[in-house]
Amino acid sequence: MPPWRELFWQSRRLAAVLGTCKTVLALVLCCASACLDGAGAAPRHPLDPLAAEELLVIRDVLAASGRFSQNTKFAWIELEEPAKSLVERFEPGHGFPRRARLAALDFGRRKSFAVTIDLTARRLDAVQDLDPLQPGLTDYDLERARQILDSEPKIKDALVRHGLDIPGATSKSVRELFLGVGEDPALSGETGRLVRVLFISDQDAIGNFGPVLDSVMAVVDVHGGRVVQLYDVPGVPNRKVPHDIFDAQVRGTAAPAKPLRPVQPQGANFVVDGNAIRWGNWRLRFGFNVREGLVLHQVRFDDDGRQRSILYRASVSEVVSRYGDATRAWPWMEFLDEGNFGLGRFSVPVAPGREVPANAVTLSPLLPDADAGSFGRVAHDRIYVYERDAGLLMYFRQDEATVEARATELVVGFLASAGNYAYGLNWAFKQDGSFAFEAELAGQILTKLVNAGKCQGCEALHPETDAGGGGEESRPVPEDFYGTMVHPHVVGVGHQHWFNLRLDFDVDGLNNAVMENEMKRVAASGQGPDSAPYFTLTHRVFAKAAEAKREADDANARSWTIYNPSVLGPTGRPAGYSIVPVENTATIFPRPREKGPAGFTFHHLWVTPYRDGEFYAGGKYPNQAPTHYDDTLYHYAGEESIHDRDVVVWYSLGETHVRGEHPRSRRRGVVFARRDARGPARGLPADAEHETFRAVRSGGFLCQESGTRPRGRGRQAAVTIATGKFPNRRESVERTARNPVRRRKSER
Repeated sequence: MPPWRELFWQSRRLAAVLGTCKTVLALVLCCASACLDGAGAAPRHPLDPLAAEELLVIRDVLAASGRFSQNTKFAWIELEEPAKSLVERFEPGHGFPRRARLAALDFGRRKSFAVTIDLTARRLDAVQDLDPLQPGLTDYDLERARQILDSEPKIKDALVRHGLDIPGATSKSVRELFLGVGEDPALSGETGRLVRVLFISDQDAIGNFGPVLDSVMAVVDVHGGRVVQLYDVPGVPNRKVPHDIFDAQVRGTAAPAKPLRPVQPQGANFVVDGNAIRWGNWRLRFGFNVREGLVLHQVRFDDDGRQRSILYRASVSEVVSRYGDATRAWPWMEFLDEGNFGLGRFSVPVAPGREVPANAVTLSPLLPDADAGSFGRVAHDRIYVYERDAGLLMYFRQDEATVEARATELVVGFLASAGNYAYGLNWAFKQDGSFAFEAELAGQILTKLVNAGKCQGCEALHPETDAGGGGEESRPVPEDFYGTMVHPHVVGVGHQHWFNLRLDFDVDGLNNAVMENEMKRVAASGQGPDSAPYFTLTHRVFAKAAEAKREADDANARSWTIYNPSVLGPTGRPAGYSIVPVENTATIFPRPREKGPAGFTFHHLWVTPYRDGEFYAGGKYPNQAPTHYDDTLYHYAGEESIHDRDVVVWYSLGETHVRGEHPRSRRRGVVFARRDARGPARGLPADAEHETFRAVRSGGFLCQESGTRPRGRGRQAAVTIATGKFPNRRESVERTARNPVRRRKSER
């Protein structure tokens, strides 16, 4: 029996003896609340995360319900967000309903349940049998998986045959790599709760992610306590290779440099008030949960006293990584980081001057934890907020007259450590009403051992080695065919990272629409040296969600605009945000996977009608999804209308990683959202009234607000947007925008 439940029943018995049940119970609850370091305050807004007192309510309601056995584990506890219509009507000081949802995993009955609790009424609201669906994996699942590995002699024998030394329990001698089973047809008849396990070849290194022993793989049923599948094929002899990222000689050293520390002697310009942030003209709310990590709500911009809505909700809805090697165990190597494990669960503490700049402020959200007596724990220093220099906000020179100013951005984000990779997931807000999403990828690539000591694929670099004569098909596949040789006998396996952003745009109100823009060449009318030197933009308004499953098209400069058809500027153009794709990639998932949890990778843009509770591109329960699973983005985007109604935009960012520094890897991707409907110079000091914007991004999109500014005064100003792919290659694009500026003389 868990300690908190034992304490609960002991207090009940003691209270009955003393005849003071109510007093003793109050004392017990008070002590539990006091023991929770940094417990959250009572919620003041319908979207505030679960508070410490509410977690105690969840604990007590579950204990008193009599519906769950002692073999039940409670996980994935979070606030059930109220309907959007209720939140939009909320007024401070008024009451609001509060509900929580969670997963109950009964390992004794081998069942999983979706549980809903009415926190206001303090009662169990609903218990739904999830069969055949399975909630995401938990630490207890992995603990049971290790026990099964230790109890199965066939697994130990297989690993020993492949060169590993296991004097005792397997889990004490060999590092495991746990993942979901994905959509595996070979397991379609299995009804247990399954975990796939791979093994690491190096038993001595400090780092856990040496070359993968890809010739042995197991699938275990943590409900049934058995091995479902054991994959054991001949492999490459095990050998010691340099890979340990904790070894300074392997990692390498950088040239010494003096520290660079941002300083704000007068303090920060932002204010954090509970779960709300104010910075300049920006207003937004934030939350943090086990699955998504950081979530933004009700993002607004103060436009000369007018609170203009931009986003109702913004989050990372799913993250998936897939490896592109067709040999041995690699076809099963697929990580659904959010749906199977949880980005909030993967979050790690950060420190100013270490993972984040020295001027950062860190926040410590309260996260549910059913293993704690108080049903919660403070996740210290998980969210960071800081201001940073963003280069030139504006610069214009005409003869001796110049106008210039530097830009400042506000960054709100968190760091998730997902196995061999870490994701820094940041939202950056800019002074002109633009915003960006940045994904920083860092970590260690997964590798495999091969017999070859030299790059076999490098023969293609020498034209004189052309096989010719049709002999190419008879040659064996090189061992580095599915990756890059990063060291003799070590191949870094090619893979993809995909992020799906869920952006619930409410541009100046709920009802929005989406149109596609393309550049079309127009034939000249006999003027000039060329026959077709001109171009124009064509527009297509999407009527249904099924029409808005679209891919990037660089040849036609394809973009998409989310706009409010009812809010027009002086020229008659509606206000809206334009999404401009740059250097995305195509999915390596096979076509039959399009309808499943990873189906969001098949299209870069998706648009769906807003529905309460549809938050995840892979659905609520993507772990071990059955073949008929229909709670995915593919099924959300049907024949429903998406014109002049509340819509949600989903954007898929993909990066194909075929090369990497061994053993470390670092990439950076950014989504930049820029609005043109308001002059960014307004509201800045008189010597800073101009605009130049920069964004570094990869596989993302440029999102710029289209339409005429509410008040147009005057001067043409060049807008330069520098963009780039993960390797930080930058390209420049220029356009003009009406913008008020003020000239001053510059001393030379």
